[in-house]
Amino acid sequence: MLEWAHRFSRFDGRDQDVSGGGMTEVSPEPPRHGVALALGGGAARGWAHIGVLRALDEAQIAIDMIAGTSVGALVGGCYLAGKLDQLEEFARSITRRRMFSLFDFRFAGDGLLGGMKLDAKLRQHIDGVRFEDLSKPFVCVATELKTGHEVWLTSGAIVPAMRASYALPGVFTPVSCNKRTLIDGAMVNPVPVSVCRAHEQRLVVAVNLHYDHFGRSAVVKHAAEEPKAAAAQDDPGELDTGQRMGITGVMIEAFNIVQDRILRARLAGDPPDMSLHPKLSGIGLSEFHRADEAIRLGYEATMARMDDIKRMQTVMA
Repeated sequence: MLEWAHRFSRFDGRDQDVSGGGMTEVSPEPPRHGVALALGGGAARGWAHIGVLRALDEAQIAIDMIAGTSVGALVGGCYLAGKLDQLEEFARSITRRRMFSLFDFRFAGDGLLGGMKLDAKLRQHIDGVRFEDLSKPFVCVATELKTGHEVWLTSGAIVPAMRASYALPGVFTPVSCNKRTLIDGAMVNPVPVSVCRAHEQRLVVAVNLHYDHFGRSAVVKHAAEEPKAAAAQDDPGELDTGQRMGITGVMIEAFNIVQDRILRARLAGDPPDMSLHPKLSGIGLSEFHRADEAIRLGYEATMARMDDIKRMQTVMA
């Protein structure tokens, strides 16, 4: 039996108690604008973007557009194509052993990894999807290798666009696209807030995956001396890094130092309305098998700022 005493009908901005209790003034919920997301690069830490998107969906925060760089383009594109579930399932399935099976190592050419196995995985789910098919604007940021131009990919097939955006120099091979050779967009725009601004988005939320990874660009005075134990080492030229990083590890760490410096300069000149900073410094850039942790940290960082996001939506209305 229905409890009629608790049923209400909306009339002229007020709630009417049909049980005879009279009218109750109710303030209508203020309108809210959606958010534009600038999803930054960060290699394996990029799985945190999945957690960010899950939190926003759970809170029913509308997303008006996504601009993505590197892994941010990968996650953002899958989300707008309606394939975030498949991407998350894939990310969580990666183990240390399976991780190496996904990469096609090459010892000749333009990169250590061809990237075609990962490309094939993407095509299983979103082959044929084009920018024009998406319900919201989507931009992949890449870098033209020969000129250094920042390239915004906004039309055509999204799989090659995403591949170009995450083509880390020296690791993944560059992507040829309309007579341009493209590499990782993080070389020029690590967190593409400027792209959202150019699309006249009112509320831009940036997701920075490197916030707690480096220091504040400190300058350190240091003495240069010969290593005392150099003669006893098997390789006198080997650096004392605490552990062997390997060629790929050194390249990625060096790239991320450059990316960090570029990021600070870009965000200082064109700051977002809000930044999300998942605490990801404990996750290595090549530790793709730690997706569970990265996704959780992205979700928690977003939920911790959810009241602020809703407040800013109301202010921007």
